[in-house]
Amino acid sequence: MKKLAVIGQYGEGPAYLTGQAVKTVFTANWMMGRFGADQVEIVNTYSWKKHPLRLLTGVIGAMSRCANVMIFPAQHGVKVFPRLVAALNKLFRRRTFFVVIGGWLADYLQDHPAVARAVKTFDGVLAETETLAAALRSVGVEKASWLPNCRDYVPPAPKTVGATLPRHVCTYSRVTETKGIADAVDIVKRANALLGDNVFFLDVFGVIDPAYKDDFAALCEREKAVMAYAGTRKASETLATLQGQFALLFPTYYEGECFAGTALDAFLSATPLIANDWKYNAEVIRHGVDGFLYPYRDTAAAAEYLAALYRDPTLYAAIQNGCGESAHTYSSDVVLSGLAAQMA
Repeated sequence: MKKLAVIGQYGEGPAYLTGQAVKTVFTANWMMGRFGADQVEIVNTYSWKKHPLRLLTGVIGAMSRCANVMIFPAQHGVKVFPRLVAALNKLFRRRTFFVVIGGWLADYLQDHPAVARAVKTFDGVLAETETLAAALRSVGVEKASWLPNCRDYVPPAPKTVGATLPRHVCTYSRVTETKGIADAVDIVKRANALLGDNVFFLDVFGVIDPAYKDDFAALCEREKAVMAYAGTRKASETLATLQGQFALLFPTYYEGECFAGTALDAFLSATPLIANDWKYNAEVIRHGVDGFLYPYRDTAAAAEYLAALYRDPTLYAAIQNGCGESAHTYSSDVVLSGLAAQMA
């Protein structure tokens, strides 16, 4: 009997740069390191709608061979995977774990009682924030608990931003309207105005949402003096990329936001983070310690923080030190060891 089945998006390439895929790949790889690669079986759910029979046979096979099962569904898969695993588990009797992606599940379960019944059968429902775990318990998911996002901890390498202008700042997320890309442009323009020079230039990293493609192209053309699209990066390239950035802007107002992996990337690369005070960001980012939170979509306030980091090298160094502390708090060995112990 193998130790663990992982059911989620697992692979490499542009299709696997979403928060869901990054979390699935990282967790699965960490578990392989803990238990051995031969003890972890993967059922890749990418494009599962095109291959439903392959998905079904893959899940049945994995559950027949593995003592523990983890699922990583996003907003489409949640309609199917919890009910499928719960139904099959009446036969297999495995320990099952639902890894929650994003911050929307509690509201969703109230409107989808069949899914809620299935989720309540899991041995662990692992939410990214304490607030979401409490919200899930309030709707009857008694085994909801906190499992924050995490990364392998390595001491941050020295910054490579250089002393010449402009200093590069970035967004590092999906490129959609509600990730606040236009707000990031406004932050940079306002900060430059405060400093009386073209001090900052915005690099936009990430996969472009097809629904935002035309608007984003127009934004890039209109604001090309202060921004440019910088393409995508592999997960393995993230830290090196961010080490060349002066700061990371996170102006998201995406409704499904929870514990953003972007924050962890900022901590690990010692890149000061300036974030919209939205959803669960205040549970992750310690204002004035490892980054800054600004009032909802108040780009003027965000620009003040960005300008302050430029004016005050002592403040910049202090925020970098705070990033290092937070990176250790959310290290994979700290976060995942307790979960792995439940699978022993």
